[in-house]
Amino acid sequence: MRGIPIALALVALQAPARAAAGTPPADPSIADLEGARTLSLAASRGLPGGNDGIFANAAALAARRRYSIEGQYLQEKLDGGRQWQWFQVSVVDSETSAMTGGVAYTRLVSGSAIGNVYHAAMAGPLTGGLFLGATGKYLDVRTAAGGRLAAATADASLYWQVSQLVGLGVAGYNLVPVGDRVQAPRALGAGISIGDERRFHLVGDWRRDFERAGRNTDAWMAGGEVLLGDSIPVRAGWLHDDTRGGSFWSAGVGLVSGSGVALDLAYRQSVEFSQDRTLAVALKIFVPTGR
Repeated sequence: MRGIPIALALVALQAPARAAAGTPPADPSIADLEGARTLSLAASRGLPGGNDGIFANAAALAARRRYSIEGQYLQEKLDGGRQWQWFQVSVVDSETSAMTGGVAYTRLVSGSAIGNVYHAAMAGPLTGGLFLGATGKYLDVRTAAGGRLAAATADASLYWQVSQLVGLGVAGYNLVPVGDRVQAPRALGAGISIGDERRFHLVGDWRRDFERAGRNTDAWMAGGEVLLGDSIPVRAGWLHDDTRGGSFWSAGVGLVSGSGVALDLAYRQSVEFSQDRTLAVALKIFVPTGR
């Protein structure tokens, strides 16, 4: 079983363009922001912990105790050119107080929007393994249509740790309209995870966009990760996205050191359009707080 995800990761890192050429997916937007771990798994809304929760499900940030700092870089190429590129830094603290806080700054360098995006997330426990979260977002960007978008919106989310091995998450996105259905569309997502941080995770997600394509569209995602030797997570995932159009496979690998530093690499490839490929890298630092 362990040999299968390892082989997938090696194939991903070599990045061959074996899929037949087809219609390219729609350009990614701010609504597609995600971290390297999420990219490689394809799904994360029901997954606890990790700074990626700022974008997928803020409530899940409160389900694990940690103080983490992450720096990320992502680039998606289409037709051999740079289509979507950003740098990001984020901090999540669920360790030093009962309430969890997280902030993220993303610099969009190229793509359908160029500029700055700010996230501020809060989360805390309700009862019986249930957590509530909210994320405020401020977008200050120039869009591909030539306009400027300077507006604030918000997400709301729930996470339920059903048992030691099972988690469920649901989130509503961009609940405050900003007049841009591409960069900040109203959407709803839900996910499930099975597993724990010491062995494996199986994850599945669903997301519905209400505005981005001018009609209701759905995306379905599934993935898994195994932890090898307590230090090497190996991941793979699958995404079928009617919003952007098409299907994607993904894979990734990480390295976790005993000193609290981790590195994640992720790769995603369009099935129908072989020239659409995405690479992401993340550096993570887990800060000891003495609590």
